[in-house]
Amino acid sequence: MGATRSAVTWTTTCFGLAYALGFLVTGPLSDRWGRRPVIVGGLLATSLTTLLVALAPSLELGLAARIAQGATASLFAPAAFAYLAEHIDPRRRVLALTCLTSSFLAAGVLAQVASQAVAAAWGPSAIFLLSSMGFVLFGAAAWLVLAPRAPDLGPPTNEPRGLRASFGPFVALLRNPVLALLFVSCVSVLGVFVGLYTGIQLSPPDGIDGGGMLALRASALPAMIAVPLLAGRLAGVAPTTRVVSALLAAAITAAATAAPFGSAWVALCLLIFVAAIAVAAPALVQAIAERAGAARGAATSLYTFTLFLGASAGPQVANLLAGVGYWAVAGAMAAVALAGAALAYVAARVA
Repeated sequence: MGATRSAVTWTTTCFGLAYALGFLVTGPLSDRWGRRPVIVGGLLATSLTTLLVALAPSLELGLAARIAQGATASLFAPAAFAYLAEHIDPRRRVLALTCLTSSFLAAGVLAQVASQAVAAAWGPSAIFLLSSMGFVLFGAAAWLVLAPRAPDLGPPTNEPRGLRASFGPFVALLRNPVLALLFVSCVSVLGVFVGLYTGIQLSPPDGIDGGGMLALRASALPAMIAVPLLAGRLAGVAPTTRVVSALLAAAITAAATAAPFGSAWVALCLLIFVAAIAVAAPALVQAIAERAGAARGAATSLYTFTLFLGASAGPQVANLLAGVGYWAVAGAMAAVALAGAALAYVAARVA
């Protein structure tokens, strides 16, 4: 059991680290080559690497395939964020960003629900085989739907071009104390989300058995639908205020899932917890973009990097604490969310 648990968390971490590190490269790549080619190319490449995961004959080769899968999958998010910034009217941008970030969270939950059902019916490899085919279909759809180039590119400039010049803004962004605090706060968002769900899988809360796990994972999906519908109202609240409030709510509800009140209580807490994360993620990218000036592309890459750096660390923390009990995982995730809220609060005060 210990080896299986370690293997599960390490495959998640290897994917997450490659995914996060890839953002630092793929953001500038989409600036250079265009959003549609990078998005479509990334989806098709991910189809191939996902197939390699399904066919891997050993754990070692499976980990290598997961690293490759994370690297190719990282082509999507920065290009997608940049595409929305270029093509969506500013009045609807908060809604668009909220829908995109909520879709990432929903994918994380739906993937667990679907993989549990598919693995029970056809075995674990079927999950990756079906995903590989899905990436091909989504790649074809993206090529047909997405605009080939950004509107209003403007006249040519004499600014330095190429990948090396694209990495220059990273240093300047990290030297800004407000942005540095916000980037570190980003680590907590998906860190607590993935960490808490990993803890539920490895060491279920009291009263939760294997039969109820599927329903528990799906219980938070309504929150991911509701939050984008409330984007118009949320847009009237300052981004940093949304971040602080949402992460405080996430901390409280993460801790509350450890209370021995049964599966209905845990499901309710998860519903509020996921809603809070779905509010915090787009609010952070909005707060960062507002302060990044002309370096928004680089800022988006750093945002996605730190966001998924947390996602890769969360499972390891959960794995370390799962042996102690679920209460330890829930307490640790609550503490991380509280730290993220504190960092965002300090950033707002410094600004």
